[in-house]
Amino acid sequence: MVKVIEKLDAEESISKFKELLLDKNIHNILIRGFSNDAKVALAFSALKELSEYNNGTLVIGNATITSERGFLEKGLRNSIPHINLQDIFRIEGLSVRFTQWKKHKDFPFNLNDDFAIFHPVQSAIYKDKDCNNFKKVLSNSKAKKNILLTTNDFDTRPEKLYDEVDAVLILDITMLDGKHKKEFNIIEKNLIDHGKKLPY
Repeated sequence: MVKVIEKLDAEESISKFKELLLDKNIHNILIRGFSNDAKVALAFSALKELSEYNNGTLVIGNATITSERGFLEKGLRNSIPHINLQDIFRIEGLSVRFTQWKKHKDFPFNLNDDFAIFHPVQSAIYKDKDCNNFKKVLSNSKAKKNILLTTNDFDTRPEKLYDEVDAVLILDITMLDGKHKKEFNIIEKNLIDHGKKLPY
């Protein structure tokens, strides 16, 4: 059951996320928000600054390896080597390997990992059957911290995971600069035009 739900700006989010990473009572953290790139940047920047975190796994959701590489390059503003599922890569000073979540429904995994980043989460929870399977996979991940990053997070779908996580951090970069304010306004207007609104 979720214990912490906070909506914070960019600077506050880094501080709070580090606090959650260092809290031994927090195991699963869900990071939400309208900017896909900012969530990737937040996760890696905080992890690389903490000496407790060195190695982990990026657990790919219902996305191709090529599209995951694109997500990472945009968020980190760095080139990423061509990803395969056999090798370990150095990304932002961290030792990272890759796997696909659907391979881990039945057995524990990430046994010796400091962290596991589940990304993108949105596609894995779109259908109820996938969502139930994803929850099993999450419970099978034995990394010290499981970090779940949403993409295209414009509805209440991620709330299906609130019972599975200890903390929800909503990254609000609306006021970071004009570019992000404009992006937010476009998203908000599109949702309003369809009779919807952002859930956070």
